[in-house]
Amino acid sequence: MLRYSLILVLLTSLKCIGQPNLLNAKKPIEIGIKTINQIKYDNTKPLDYGYIDDRDVMFGKRIWEFIDIDQRINFPLYYPTKPLMDRKPLFDVLREYVQSGDKNKINIKDFCFQDDYFSIPLDVAEAESKFNDFRLTKQGDENVTKNFNPTKIDPAVDPVGYRQLCLKLIKDKNLKEGPDYKTAELNAVDVKGYKIQGYWYFDKRLAELKYRLIAIAPVASSAKSIVDATMGQQEIEDEYSEIIANQGSLLTPQQEEDKKAKLKIYEEMSAPDVLFWVYYPAIRNILKLHPTFNDRNSSKPINFDDLLISRHFNAVVYKEENVLGDRMIENYKPNNAMDQLLEAERVKDKIRDFEHDLWNY
Repeated sequence: MLRYSLILVLLTSLKCIGQPNLLNAKKPIEIGIKTINQIKYDNTKPLDYGYIDDRDVMFGKRIWEFIDIDQRINFPLYYPTKPLMDRKPLFDVLREYVQSGDKNKINIKDFCFQDDYFSIPLDVAEAESKFNDFRLTKQGDENVTKNFNPTKIDPAVDPVGYRQLCLKLIKDKNLKEGPDYKTAELNAVDVKGYKIQGYWYFDKRLAELKYRLIAIAPVASSAKSIVDATMGQQEIEDEYSEIIANQGSLLTPQQEEDKKAKLKIYEEMSAPDVLFWVYYPAIRNILKLHPTFNDRNSSKPINFDDLLISRHFNAVVYKEENVLGDRMIENYKPNNAMDQLLEAERVKDKIRDFEHDLWNY
C-alpha cells in the first residue's frame, strides 16, 4: 500500500508540460496557451552547471562528434521539419535565436562562431547569408544599374548598401527571380545533421566520469553556397553553349571532360558543411523552452537542453584533440569507412577505460 501511495505522489507531483491546456480548453484556440497559474509556477530555467575546480579534473579529453539525423534515435532533433503546435525543429530554434540578435539586443559575436575554436566570430550579415541569400544575374545587374540605382551605389565600395537596395527591389517585385536574380533559402528539412564538441572529464571529488557539451553546429548547404554554385554552373553551361554555337558542332571528348571538371568544382562548393558553431552554455535558456516529442509519453516531452546534455542521441566521433593539430580521423584513416568507425569506437573506449581502470585492483 505504501508503495502505491508513493507512486501516486510521484505521478501527481510531475509537472505536465505537454501541450498545455489540452484537456481543459473550451475552444481549439485555447490549446497550447498556459493559464496564469501555470505560467506563475512554471520552471523553465535549465539546471545550472555545478562549479568544477580545475584541480578536481583528474582526466580530460575533448572530442568532436557528428549526429546523423537519419538515425531513428536522432529524429527528435530533426522532426517536425515545420513548426507543429508547440514543437519546432532544433534548426529553427537556433536560427531564430541567431536572427533575433538585434531585436533582443544580443551580440551574436559573443556566442556564434565560424570555427570550432571560437576564434572567428560570425557577424549578422554573414549569419543571414547562411539562411537566405541571392545573387544578381548579368541581366539583373544591368537592370539595377540602369533603372533602379539612382544614387549610383557602387557594390565594390558599399556592398551592404547595394545589397539593401537589391533586397528592397526584390520585395517590391521590381526584379524577377530567374532572369534578374537567383535566390536560395535554407530550411530545417535541408539539415543533414549536427556536429557537437564536448569534454569528457573525471571529477576526482565525485569519483565520476562526466560529460560537458561545449558547442553545437548544424550541418547543411548554406544558402550562399547554393546560390554561388547555381550561378557558377549556369555560367559554365552558357560558356559551353556558346562554344557549341561558334564551332558548329558538339563538344569534343576533351571539352566534355573539361566541362565536367568545372561543374564538379561547383557541386563540391554546395556540399553540406558546418554553418556556424554556437557556444552551448549561451543558448541553454532558449533550448529549455522548446520541447521535443516523447514517443513513450506525449504528456511529458523532453526539451532540447535535457535531451542534449543527457546525450539522448547517437553520435560518431570524427575528431579528438591530439598532438598532430587535432587532425580528423578521416585524415589518417582515409578511404575506409569501416576503419573510421572502428577508430571512433577506439576513442570512446579509451575514455571509458580510464574510469574502469581506476577501480581495478
